[in-house]
Amino acid sequence: MYVVLGVLAVVENVVPPVPADAAVLLGAFLSHRGVTNLVGVFLVVWLANVGGALAVYFVARRYGRRLFASPRGRRLVAPEAVAVIEREYLRFGIAGIFLARFLPGIRAVVPPFAGIVNLSPLRAGIPIALASGVWYGGVTVLGSVLGAEWERIAAILANVNRTLGLMALVLAVVWGTRLYLRARQRRRERVWHAVTRALGDAAAGDDAGPIDPREAAMLVLELAYADEALTTSERSLVVEHLRSRWGLEPPASAPPPVPVAKAESRLAAYRDRLVGRFGRARRIALVEGMWQAAFADGTIDAHQDLLMQRAGQLLGLGADELAEARRRSGVRAPRERAP
Repeated sequence: MYVVLGVLAVVENVVPPVPADAAVLLGAFLSHRGVTNLVGVFLVVWLANVGGALAVYFVARRYGRRLFASPRGRRLVAPEAVAVIEREYLRFGIAGIFLARFLPGIRAVVPPFAGIVNLSPLRAGIPIALASGVWYGGVTVLGSVLGAEWERIAAILANVNRTLGLMALVLAVVWGTRLYLRARQRRRERVWHAVTRALGDAAAGDDAGPIDPREAAMLVLELAYADEALTTSERSLVVEHLRSRWGLEPPASAPPPVPVAKAESRLAAYRDRLVGRFGRARRIALVEGMWQAAFADGTIDAHQDLLMQRAGQLLGLGADELAEARRRSGVRAPRERAP
């Protein structure tokens, strides 16, 4: 254990990401388990860290100037930067070196640059040793406190974990309930989602681009299932037609049946929202796209015409506007159903 702690404390001066502090914390923690000695942990880590820092300092003092004067060294650190570092070291002196040894990421470069700017061993070594002693002294004390109070800390952590677990359970229930309600609302408002997808971006107004024919066909399919006026056989004819032309499949689960009065009220609410969000030309273009996407293969039946009348009502269009959209789509007048 002591060898590992000493090696990590030395290597930290060369490779800053090495987790020396965590290892020291563990070593001090284990002193209350009889594995290590608290004073021994501190002395090993402190002396090893200071020794490693001074070794880096002396190497940099002897070879640093020569390295940074070479072409490769100039690319690493420009001569102007070396001059600035030297000026700052002389400006802040021992206090600056002492404080810099507490800064993550910077502490590792303090000894080599102290050697590069040719500070004396005392001016570099004293603040490095003091800062290392304060730092690792604090880490060992913290580890010792954790080891002494571990039973109490473990009880606190158990309570915290239990509380966090209950909070996570509550959040999961709330999240699941919200997903269920949203899915249920989407099932009940499939027509609304289908028509808004087909209309596109409301902010673009009537210039939102051409109507996607597949989205228009999907809206026809949703209307076929939502319109209680259609019989099962009539709805099946629409579904088969859209399946053969677009490969559309009916919804996995039909929307829950609602009373006629409620269905009409919902249709009126949709109409008001659509008229407020989308321009008249855009809504007429959608009806025209629905005619072309669903029934552009020729003459339509009366029940199909009834379905498109429902679409016109949903989009807030009158009979004349609906007839004009049908004429532009090229669909002929409906045939009468056989008695």
